[in-house]
This record gives sequence, structure tokens and C-alpha cells, in this order.
Amino acid sequence: MIESASIVYVTVLDKYIQLKLTDNRTRRVRISLRQFEKHLPPNLFLRIHKRYIVCIRHVRFVDMDVTMRTGDKLPISKEFKDAFLSHFIIL
Repeated sequence: MIESASIVYVTVLDKYIQLKLTDNRTRRVRISLRQFEKHLPPNLFLRIHKRYIVCIRHVRFVDMDVTMRTGDKLPISKEFKDAFLSHFIIL
């Protein structure tokens, strides 16, 4: 079992999803991203791309990509960008 608080982001790898954790480890789980998304708290986890879900607590910066506190840069698609940005105060 992995607590949702320890997940930085989730991505798709073939028939698996890969969880990037706060301690920089990764875990693979055989489940679809859509199925896994149903188990995540919707107020903390948002989809930014058809292949990525991020925890908004671990977002450092948003530009053309989403930069996570781990330093990972993740793509953000046009399809999800407006909904994603609506969860932040933009200065």
C-alpha cells in the first residue's frame, strides 16, 4: 500500500502506471491510469496530460511544462491546461 500523500505524480508505462514518490523512488502497478485516478483524492490530484496525473502540492512551477518539486518536468496538454490552471492563483 502506498499513501496518496507520498505520490508526486503518476505516469503511464505500457500496461503499467509508474508512481513517482516523495522520496524519489518509483513503483510500478499493473492498472490503468483511469482506474487508478478513481482512487486518488480529486482535490489533490489533477490530470495534466493523457499520460500524467500530478499532486498539486508538489507542483513548483507551471509554464510550457509542469515543473515538480523533484525537478521533473512534465508535459501539459492543451486539453487539460485550463482546468489545471483554474486550481491556482495566477500572479
